[in-house]
Amino acid sequence: MNPVHSVDQLYIISDLHLGGSVGFQIFGSTTELVWLIDDLTRRDPGQEIALVINGDFIDFLAEDEARYFDSDGAVGKLERIALQDPTFKPVFEALTVFLNQDGRRLIVNLGNHDLELALPWVRERLVQILTGDTLSPGGAHARLHLVLDGTGVHCNVGGQTVLCVHGNEVDRWNPADFEKIRQIGRDRQFNRPVEPWIPNAGSRMVIDVMNPIKRQYPFVDLLKPEVEGVVPTLAACGPETMRDFGSAMKLASVGLARAWAGVYKPGGMLGAEHIAAGEPVQPAPMPGGLLDSPERPGAREARDGRAMLAMADALVRQGVDPIAFVAQVQGKRLDMAGALIKWSHDAPTSEVLREALEKLDADRSFDITDRDDTAVQLDKEIGPEIDITVAGHTHLARALKRRRGAGLYFNSGTWARLIRLDPDVRGNPQKFARVFETLNGGNMTKLDAFGDLVIKPCTVVAIWKNDDGNGAKAELRRVKQVNGDAFELEAIPNSLLEK
Repeated sequence: MNPVHSVDQLYIISDLHLGGSVGFQIFGSTTELVWLIDDLTRRDPGQEIALVINGDFIDFLAEDEARYFDSDGAVGKLERIALQDPTFKPVFEALTVFLNQDGRRLIVNLGNHDLELALPWVRERLVQILTGDTLSPGGAHARLHLVLDGTGVHCNVGGQTVLCVHGNEVDRWNPADFEKIRQIGRDRQFNRPVEPWIPNAGSRMVIDVMNPIKRQYPFVDLLKPEVEGVVPTLAACGPETMRDFGSAMKLASVGLARAWAGVYKPGGMLGAEHIAAGEPVQPAPMPGGLLDSPERPGAREARDGRAMLAMADALVRQGVDPIAFVAQVQGKRLDMAGALIKWSHDAPTSEVLREALEKLDADRSFDITDRDDTAVQLDKEIGPEIDITVAGHTHLARALKRRRGAGLYFNSGTWARLIRLDPDVRGNPQKFARVFETLNGGNMTKLDAFGDLVIKPCTVVAIWKNDDGNGAKAELRRVKQVNGDAFELEAIPNSLLEK
């Protein structure tokens, strides 16, 4: 299959998360991103250069009055983000200039926070905004490419195939049901009743749990890794959030919804033939996953889980929302709620939290060579013939050689803020007490001002053809401020790989 885009240079960014009200915006790198877009607009005028925004360009889930899927309000939210908010508006203005430059193309791939872009009326409004409403043949419209159906972005650089996917394709929390989106678009335009959207576990987590909490504790969107870092920190800073039985139940519900998503994947990825035949889903064993094989430890729990999911499948065929079912049986599968409530009653102090986070000292989340779960799963799912695979979604940059075949794997990281607790800070009671005080009710401005607590990765995957036109090089880069208002696109050490 011939790649859709053949270019001399390819730059991939992802997870911008443009959205949210002032004080709660996890994107905070307007100057750096505008500089990057302007730099790509001007550089090497004789070459064909493409910029890929590889998912989570817009963050509809971060907006006020966020919904799991907002088919009615998405255009208004897009217009607020792109045309009114001073943090985001300059980015769209720079992209319009980029698109009106010969030899440049912009490719937008869908993520899991901007699914509404796939609706026809939202897509058209995005095109109008990005192109400046111009309709000239061969102009900005011809240089803008939207990939909003989950198929990924397929490119050629120096004879090497490059596949860009967001990464939620292998995330049990965040599968996307593209067929359901198509049906919603069709029914709205046919003026027919629209069936309700069934959110995945990740959307439920954001809307039901994270959004209410982050109004008081913005750090919950920024701290990595989430499980080992966010939950204990949140319990220490805001024990009332864990004492709230409803919040704990929602957390448990989300956990079970994740188990459901691992079996009942929308779009026919797994089990569709059984569902169509009216048979209960019997998932294949998934070693190392949520359902253990009968030969491994945990076989009884696995059988219980499969029985629960078979029961859920029967209820679904009777018209019961699977997420509602999950909420009803949450106590049968997870003990998380009870554990969190019990923990919160102990009213942890900063010192208790400091000890609880000891395991973070050995965490490799920020190691670009760590083969995390997204890298492992995409390596299994993508054919070995693909030379370079690029994902996002995790917010953590990566540069690796694939184990399946001779290809390369990159993760473009994020342009959103991140919090990283260095071992020397966690290990020092005085330093950590100051960090705890900042986290405990600190807004985004206070977090930014606290030394090196908050980092802004501003990472890019750069791929360019060799001078002789055969083969390509790829590496991670970051936009770095050098002097005053000057910036440069700096190579990240040990990330240069060649095909």
